[in-house]
Amino acid sequence: MEEPKEVSNTNPESEEEQEDFEQLMESYSLKAAETGTHIDGKIIDIIDNKVIVDIGQKTEGILDKAELNDWDGGVEYNLGDTIRVVCKNINMREGYITVSKRQVDIEEGWDKVKRAYEKKTPLMGRILEFSDDKRGFKVDMGVSMFLPLSQVDIKKVKNPKGLIGKKYSFKVSRINSKEMTGVLSRRTILEDERKEKINRLFDELKVGDLVTGTVTTLTDYGAFINLGPVDGLVHKDNISYGRVNHPKEKLRKGDEIEARVLDLDKGNTRISLGIKQKSPDPWINIEEKYPVGKRLVAKATKIVDFGAFIELEEGVEGLLHISDLTWESKPGSVEEYVAVGEKIWVQIIELKPGDKKIKLGLKQLEMRPEEKYVEKLQSGDILKGKVKKILKSRVFVELEKGVEGVIKISDISYFRIDSPEEFMREGETIDVMVLSDSLDSNYKVRLGLKQLSDDEWNRFFAQNKPRSVIPIKIKKIGDRGITVEISKNIEGFVRLNEVDEKKLSFEEIQAKFNEGDSMDAQVLMTDPEKKRIYLSFRAAEKAKEREEIAKYSKSENESVTTIGDLFESAIVGKEKNK
Repeated sequence: MEEPKEVSNTNPESEEEQEDFEQLMESYSLKAAETGTHIDGKIIDIIDNKVIVDIGQKTEGILDKAELNDWDGGVEYNLGDTIRVVCKNINMREGYITVSKRQVDIEEGWDKVKRAYEKKTPLMGRILEFSDDKRGFKVDMGVSMFLPLSQVDIKKVKNPKGLIGKKYSFKVSRINSKEMTGVLSRRTILEDERKEKINRLFDELKVGDLVTGTVTTLTDYGAFINLGPVDGLVHKDNISYGRVNHPKEKLRKGDEIEARVLDLDKGNTRISLGIKQKSPDPWINIEEKYPVGKRLVAKATKIVDFGAFIELEEGVEGLLHISDLTWESKPGSVEEYVAVGEKIWVQIIELKPGDKKIKLGLKQLEMRPEEKYVEKLQSGDILKGKVKKILKSRVFVELEKGVEGVIKISDISYFRIDSPEEFMREGETIDVMVLSDSLDSNYKVRLGLKQLSDDEWNRFFAQNKPRSVIPIKIKKIGDRGITVEISKNIEGFVRLNEVDEKKLSFEEIQAKFNEGDSMDAQVLMTDPEKKRIYLSFRAAEKAKEREEIAKYSKSENESVTTIGDLFESAIVGKEKNK
């Protein structure tokens, strides 16, 4: 068909032309077709860039072929397809009508946009190209709409260019009726869908359920597992019952894993997961598996300044403290005895199931130096040792390198003392007696000091029977009597009523006697078993008087025979001595 020439639809410039126009109208008997009218037509032919459309008139409609192109540039329709067009221009002289599909698409598209905006319903559109300012995209929805980059997705789009040409559903967030355009958002649709999926997931899940997901992110504190609409967190402490310094030791990004739900927090959209909880806790019945004293081979997993962590089985670790490496002096470093990955023999020396702590020993596999040392000793042996440390209630004595003994304060003296320092000083070498051929609970040799004076006590009791007068030194004046020193290792006690013939008060005794004074005292009573000696100043004074009387009774004056004379002589003798 020959393409008709377009004739302007204007008033005839002459009466002749007007007549011709009227005749043409009459000859074709065209139906009335107003511009702007929407008509359904059928594509009957495509010639070059023109499309012939049967619009139900005596003449056909002519449509620009470009208006039938799809978003990829190809023709979207075929011969026989029905399309909706609008009459734009009627050329009566040439006998055709110019029509437009694009104008219909724009009008219908804008109507859809307005309805979608008013009803807040999604609308399908295609991303065409970047906007002029590169801050978003132009989207074809019948009319051109703007999609900001921030509204494309929930997450940041790594490759925005890859979205061009793709179809998506959008929500119309704003419109401009004057310019027939507006702003779109895909993000709000995705957020709504995500919320719906999250709610459904939280409604379906319960604590204790097993779920399967993919590892998406590994951090210092744990691993995030994608469960669909939301990620769950497996804290590194819940990856394994064994030591996990970093999740990457056990997991890799992209791994598909199964985990147990530990906690659900719907308000904050948080799901806590655990991998190790799929199997029983290895600390159950730990006392049966690893009783104190058990020896076994285990692997060193970590070295620290204060010791080494030893894995007994996956999830069960014990600490081998640096002090339990050797019986010798403290080692310079743990690496001298243990290396990471090495398997070594150890002994369980302490178990605290409640705290999930096991203390291990290496040196306990050998006999202690003290045990070897004490095998050579017997009770009563006398040794020399160096005073290492003095405490209020005991003294530690070094007998040889690595072997210590202990003297309790009660074994320093048979009488009460306030401090061990009354008898010794740190660094001093002293003689001690072995009290037992077995060690105490702290693996110290039991020693005594006071027992060395037993011979001295025995000699004293043998040589000083009651009524004996001995020299003493006042050590302490108390409200019950006076404690006196007979020798460094022997004490005695003078009760108040044995201090003086006169009944002196405590204040008078303090005024008359001083600590450190030397004088004589008479032995009143002894208790060898309890090492007790009771003395009397008063009796010693009387004994002295009796001695003086006896001395004067044997003087040259034989005529003094009466008791009165003897007393008189004794008194005269006292005056002379004064």
